[in-house]
Amino acid sequence: MTNRILLIHTGGTLGMAPLGEPSSLAPGPSLDRILEQVPELRQLADLKLVVAFNQDSSTNEPADILHLARLIRTEAADCEGVVLVHGTDTMAFTASLLGFLLADLGKPVVLTGSQRPLAYVRSDARSNLVDAVTLATKGVAEIGICFGDHWYRGVATDKLSVHRYEAFDTPNLPPLAELGLHVHVHPHAGRFERRVPAGLGQVFETALAVYAPFPGMPWALPPIGTRGVLLHAYGAGNLPMGRPDLQALFCHCRERDLPVVITSQCLWGGVDLETYELGALAAEAGALAGGLHTRWAALAKLGLVLGAGGSIVEVREAFGVSWAGEPV
Repeated sequence: MTNRILLIHTGGTLGMAPLGEPSSLAPGPSLDRILEQVPELRQLADLKLVVAFNQDSSTNEPADILHLARLIRTEAADCEGVVLVHGTDTMAFTASLLGFLLADLGKPVVLTGSQRPLAYVRSDARSNLVDAVTLATKGVAEIGICFGDHWYRGVATDKLSVHRYEAFDTPNLPPLAELGLHVHVHPHAGRFERRVPAGLGQVFETALAVYAPFPGMPWALPPIGTRGVLLHAYGAGNLPMGRPDLQALFCHCRERDLPVVITSQCLWGGVDLETYELGALAAEAGALAGGLHTRWAALAKLGLVLGAGGSIVEVREAFGVSWAGEPV
């Protein structure tokens, strides 16, 4: 029997069309046109088609992704897997957020898109779509990104290139699958303990201050109403802790019980605040180590915990454990 696969369109480069002269890309025709151009998708699966929205992914809001999570739970009830067509700009964030919210779904959710529109010569859209639908029929309970020759776990993924067809990677985790002449799914795919707390996903807290330090940067206090802070620090978590303005920021956050989570600007490796003196000083000032969390997984986890009313204690606990197979 042919697998029934839910195919959801949200927009992105894959379905875009030129706009104006000189041409720039804008959201274009969605699923019907895509299926006309890639009719072989219907040979791979019985497709259930849904258009969630049709927009450039850089305009996506967390509410859009929470809507997708609810939509997938409802519409995928009679399907064996899900393919989500999505723009590349915020795909890693969407994959992280859905990776947490749908960890218990029990079926594959495969995000894909392209670097060039489907209508263009030498587009990567056709192969990515075919590979994504193929993976969705494999029954591997993972939420991941299929792009180029690989399938990656969503909660560990980041976008690395704006022009290479291998645009994504999981720097601290092997791929879930390799797609070449054959589809090789690795043994660790689908094998992780699901420990996402109950009650998440009704609200995503966006009152977050995010800092990406550079040498000489003035450290301003977070805006009024901020609920949490993310610092993308140097290396293993180093910051210029001798600066009075940075010390004032940490003091401000301590007095207000605001969680300060430190991730690394580096892709490979992560934060260990015990490695260097400056990291240890940050920990003494109240910083929480983000470990191997990507910037997107850290953002998703912090926003979900705070959106559910979580305290600084619950944020600390969240970053000390893997919820959905993300490296910590």
